[in-house]
Amino acid sequence: MTEEAPRGLSGRHVAAALLACAALAAAVAGRLLACAGCDYAIAGVPLFAAGAVCYLALGLLSLFGASLRLVGALSLPGVIVQAGLARFLVALGAPCPACLAAAASLFALSIVCLWPDRRWRFAPGAVAIIGIAALPLWSGLLVETERLAGLPEFARAADVRAPAGDATLVVMYGREGCSYCLAFEREHEPRLAAEFGPAVVVRRIDAKERRGLTRSPSFLIRSPDGSLLVVRGLPRYDDFAARIRAAAGRNP
Repeated sequence: MTEEAPRGLSGRHVAAALLACAALAAAVAGRLLACAGCDYAIAGVPLFAAGAVCYLALGLLSLFGASLRLVGALSLPGVIVQAGLARFLVALGAPCPACLAAAASLFALSIVCLWPDRRWRFAPGAVAIIGIAALPLWSGLLVETERLAGLPEFARAADVRAPAGDATLVVMYGREGCSYCLAFEREHEPRLAAEFGPAVVVRRIDAKERRGLTRSPSFLIRSPDGSLLVVRGLPRYDDFAARIRAAAGRNP
């Protein structure tokens, strides 16, 4: 006597569950490989944790035979976040294969669930485009900026000693193997030199033994008057340059 498949469980349910598992596996792989994108957070919620819960919930709903329209609709907020995050990481010059794989798996899941429904079939592509088009918002959402009255826990007085002249000092705190630290050195630093010349001095600090550093890279921007601005995470170059100009009291 053969067992019957659970009622309501179709091939598309199985495909959606497998794609959710693929997205979850990619997220876990990124975390294990120390992908710096996993350290980003929105409203204090780490993207890795939010993504893992989302993928697990979608996979379980699919296996339990829930409405595919419901599963697809619930995937759309994740699609918009993943599309925006993927575009943000590509813009930084540090795309994460694990993040891109998770984004592709989630997008495919939404297509599997919603394509047969005429009213919903174009929703995944539409929300993905919205996420990509909202690129300027992602620096503000993913990168934390704060003016400080004193040194943060991870910094030492020698880190922010005044450079020669009236230059603005940018101190980068990074760790070995940090892809975004390499992206800063490869993409941002040459552009800073070209735009600001000797008016901006970059000082790199190995933060391996520094306590209190929650995100790599993080930056301290010391203006000529000695005021400090901390930037946690790597913003787009245009946003980063704007913060430096503001710290230095220069007009955009």
